[in-house]
Amino acid sequence: MLTSQQVSQFHRDGFLKGGQMLSEEEASFMSREVLRVIADRQDLARKQPVLCRDMGKGQTPIWQIVNIWEASEPFARLIHHPTITAEIAQLTDAAELRLWHDQIQYKPAAQGGVNMWHQDHPYWPILDQPTQVTAWVALDDVDAANGCMSMVPGSHLWGNQVEFLRNLPAFEAMPAEYDGHKIEVRVTPVKRGCVHYHHAMTWHGSNANTSTRPRRAVALHYMTQRTSYVAAGEHPMKQFVSVPDGQPISGDHFPVVWKKAR
Repeated sequence: MLTSQQVSQFHRDGFLKGGQMLSEEEASFMSREVLRVIADRQDLARKQPVLCRDMGKGQTPIWQIVNIWEASEPFARLIHHPTITAEIAQLTDAAELRLWHDQIQYKPAAQGGVNMWHQDHPYWPILDQPTQVTAWVALDDVDAANGCMSMVPGSHLWGNQVEFLRNLPAFEAMPAEYDGHKIEVRVTPVKRGCVHYHHAMTWHGSNANTSTRPRRAVALHYMTQRTSYVAAGEHPMKQFVSVPDGQPISGDHFPVVWKKAR
């Protein structure tokens, strides 16, 4: 469990490095599962994720897999990880947690591309308020050389600034100040099997993989009972929403992973 100081740090900065959640053997197996799911993406005899695609351009691939938990038993177990879910509940003050969706982002060695600066919640327009928190679990040692994330402390408190971030000309083009806020770019390496938490409004992105090592990680996006459906929005997960507009999101594709003890 997180200490009160760690919870306070998360609420101040919008992100927090957690502890070891997977053993070396578990992380190694799951990193191979990423490659297996990509290789089997056209095999209709196998269970498939919601999405499996290369978001990169030309020779800078970034493989994205959404809901790998539906195609891989180890990832289905991971979304219920007792420490991860308990710590997410601490950070969100939840009564109940559901998985919004998971997401693999895999940058192959020496050619994996840049994930430009962004905030998560503006890309989730079927969710009504930005209370979601992500548990980002490294399946390889991830550092600046192979494309680890960078974060901007405190940026989760600055509102929706996705248009500003979208218009930055390059990953390295972050200014020193924006709208009266001083900007610090903090590189956040994560060891294999360890978790890193970030708020749905925290500015973050990741540089290209210029190393000889792959960069595989899974982002587990969690939502509380306070997250409701916005029918006017669009998202690949919308097809699985069965509740009316304005109601808390539920259903088999959004499993309950933690409940507060009564």
